[in-house]
Amino acid sequence: MQNNCICAKSAIRLWGPLAALLALTSCENHEDDHDDNHENEVISRVVLTFTPTSGGAPLTYQFNDPDGDGGVSGTADRIELADGMEYTLALRFENALETPPEDITSEIKEEAEQHFIFILGDVAGPASTPTQALVTQAYADLESDYGDNAVGDDLPVGLTNTISATALGQGTLRIMLRHLPPLNDQPQKTGDLPGDLAAGRDLPGSPDVDVSFELVVS
Repeated sequence: MQNNCICAKSAIRLWGPLAALLALTSCENHEDDHDDNHENEVISRVVLTFTPTSGGAPLTYQFNDPDGDGGVSGTADRIELADGMEYTLALRFENALETPPEDITSEIKEEAEQHFIFILGDVAGPASTPTQALVTQAYADLESDYGDNAVGDDLPVGLTNTISATALGQGTLRIMLRHLPPLNDQPQKTGDLPGDLAAGRDLPGSPDVDVSFELVVS
């Protein structure tokens, strides 16, 4: 399996008192037996689609960085959810600097055993345990949904999630896509990683995307 590190970069932008940090960070090189042909991709758009599980029109929010690693900072929509509602959250990653836009999500699916998406902020879930959460998150996919589970446990990827709005308020919802290629013939992606992140411990691998949205539940 080829290890293509999927990367994105953007300047920092703050959203007033909420300071919802919008940042896409570059991948670091990983020198190991499987990463001799390291290649970077660009992610300039992150699309979040919240579909009510009880029925109704989906809600779509985006982060866009129109010039990639350039002089214009990326911007993100404000996510607005309804208190008491449950949603299926689907994530899509694109290089919109290409014409037509390049779908990076398909590459994440092809390398599902090397990628893990974490959802943090004012979110109660496997990777985040805030004192007061606005929403809860649970993974709704597995590596085997996208191909053979060849190594280790059949772990979540995070392209599909269940989100429940549980409290009124304003805060942040943060999406981190992490690249975890094998290191010295050993998998870096393990089931302990969400708990490690929630506990504040350092993670292996490198972030392909790390972007935060302002979140409102009303």
